[in-house]
Amino acid sequence: MKSCSAFFVLLWLTSASAQPAAPAATPIVAKSTYHPDNSHSETVVDKTTNELTEATYNAGGALISKKHYLLNERGLPTQGHIYDGRGNLVARSQVYFDEYGRAKEMRSFNLNGQCYQQVLYEYGNDGKPKTPKVVNVDPRAAPSIKPGIIDFTQNTAPPGQVVPQQQGQPQQAPAPEEPKKKSFFGRLFSKKEKK
Repeated sequence: MKSCSAFFVLLWLTSASAQPAAPAATPIVAKSTYHPDNSHSETVVDKTTNELTEATYNAGGALISKKHYLLNERGLPTQGHIYDGRGNLVARSQVYFDEYGRAKEMRSFNLNGQCYQQVLYEYGNDGKPKTPKVVNVDPRAAPSIKPGIIDFTQNTAPPGQVVPQQQGQPQQAPAPEEPKKKSFFGRLFSKKEKK
């Protein structure tokens, strides 16, 4: 009896140790932020690749800018690229940290290497962050960010509908429709016509 109970205790301990651990933290986190001017930003943090991507859209839905940052082991951005709405690289940014691993300063550079903006992060005696200070070092060096293009001039219609042509443009004849084919079973079991 003792050996039987010892066997069950041993079996219970082995099965308890073989249980899977708690699931790891979610590897991808996404967030949308809506701004007072009806624009919005979509931020995606991918912890498997240590990357942060932020896309900002205007009120009409056109892409204004896209930012791509590399994250350190604590999940804080270290360096990044800033693209305009058309996908052109317009600036780079670098984040500097203090001896406690907190963000101290973020510098943004244009493609010529000129610093055009600094964001200074300060902390109180209790370690809580204060409001960041933005210093525009050289506004003339700031890149011009062009929004993405949404082409409203293309007349596209759902399949099966005809798009009305403008006057003076040649009309295209609609393509003849192909006869509808029978399904496999319809062809298999239908009576063959004699010729």
